[in-house]
Amino acid sequence: MCSDGDSLKKNAFLFLPIFILYAAVFRFIYLENGLSLIVEACFPIFAGILLAAVLNPLLVFFEKTLRVENRYLALMMTYCFVFFLIWLVVKTLAPNIINSVVQLSKDIPGLYRKANNLLSFFSDDIIVKLYLAEIAQKLSSLLTSLINKTLTKVIDIFTAFANALLSIIISVYVLIDKKNIEGWFKDFMGLFAGKKAANDMIKIIHVLYRNVSSYISGKASSSLIMALFVFAGSKYIIKCPYPVIDGMAIGITNMIPYFGTFLGAIPIVLINTLYEPEKGFLLLILILILQQVENLIIDPKILSSHLSIKPLTVIISIVIGGSFFGPLGLFLAAPVASLIKSVVDVYMLKKMNKNVQIIDKS
Repeated sequence: MCSDGDSLKKNAFLFLPIFILYAAVFRFIYLENGLSLIVEACFPIFAGILLAAVLNPLLVFFEKTLRVENRYLALMMTYCFVFFLIWLVVKTLAPNIINSVVQLSKDIPGLYRKANNLLSFFSDDIIVKLYLAEIAQKLSSLLTSLINKTLTKVIDIFTAFANALLSIIISVYVLIDKKNIEGWFKDFMGLFAGKKAANDMIKIIHVLYRNVSSYISGKASSSLIMALFVFAGSKYIIKCPYPVIDGMAIGITNMIPYFGTFLGAIPIVLINTLYEPEKGFLLLILILILQQVENLIIDPKILSSHLSIKPLTVIISIVIGGSFFGPLGLFLAAPVASLIKSVVDVYMLKKMNKNVQIIDKS
């Protein structure tokens, strides 16, 4: 039997690293921009873990379905397949995207004049003209600033490339040692919560990972279908001038639940309205119709598992996520909110001494 002194020494060695980590984190938080420094420094790590989580189903497919027993070979096949898809998408879409962006940049002065004439038609107020002149001046200053900061942007590009490479390397090691990492996490949590609670926590993580990844992949497929439909309608039916930009805007913002489609529709409808009012109106009608089709037909068929959270929770999570983490927070707000809710629900049921059977099918 351990004496009180040995037990105290054991607890001291256990909690000392946690206290040091706690002090270090809050030391940075209370510095100026401390939290942003922590996020920036740890971003490649988080990105690598997220990339590993995204690629894990593909790795499992190669190992279990195609029966590739060598983990390193399956991993190499996974990354080769992903890089091939990226190359194919870039080669197919990049020329069209570049052409649309170049054409839009050429049309911006004409669109600006049309907007100026439209506002002048509704009001001859001098405030409106001064506001437009201020916008034009700010755009000119922005272009000048971009030219002057070209070197800084090049350095930022190299930094982003280095972070991306580091994230890929981290994801490789996470996928190689995922069983050992899971075992270490289970043992670590078992020190605080007990072995049974640690096993339940691993099961919860597996279930949440399947549900959230199923939602994200299903929503991505739904957004791709929406993007293709908007592109086809914009190009072949309405004859809009920038169909690729229209499809991309809707496809990307459609990942945001509920009002993501409207966020993407506002700029493209406005641009097409300035180009030709009839086309902008028809594009708006097309997007509204496709959104109803998505809500009633596409989403129920594709999304194999829905997030078990109320619409109000989703909206609040989107507002909070967008405010603190920008565009990435908008896209991941709903899955993260679902994950937090599920953990809190299980914890509350455990505290109320209710029998909770966690079924892990992995």
